[in-house]
Amino acid sequence: MSQVRMRVDNAKKGEVATVRAMVTHPMEVMQFKDGKPVEKNYDFINRVEATYNGKKVFEAEMTQAVSQNPFVMFPVKAVEPGTVEVKFHDTQGKTYVGKTEIKF
Repeated sequence: MSQVRMRVDNAKKGEVATVRAMVTHPMEVMQFKDGKPVEKNYDFINRVEATYNGKKVFEAEMTQAVSQNPFVMFPVKAVEPGTVEVKFHDTQGKTYVGKTEIKF
């Protein structure tokens, strides 16, 4: 079961805060069935998006070259208290969501 861990550093009103998020995910580019590789059955995080109080503040695309348990870090200007939500999407159609609060 995948989970998203998050934290916000340096959250001061009107300043830039650093958001860090990591999802537990195997990032498999090849799966095995009966001990043999199964071609083109990819399972990796391929898109990340983040919102701050409902407004998109970050978006990125990833490839299978990223190691397991991918980590992202991005800046957000903390103008008011609120929620930062990060969504990791994988090639199997699953979405993993993490939320954290910005407080002053």
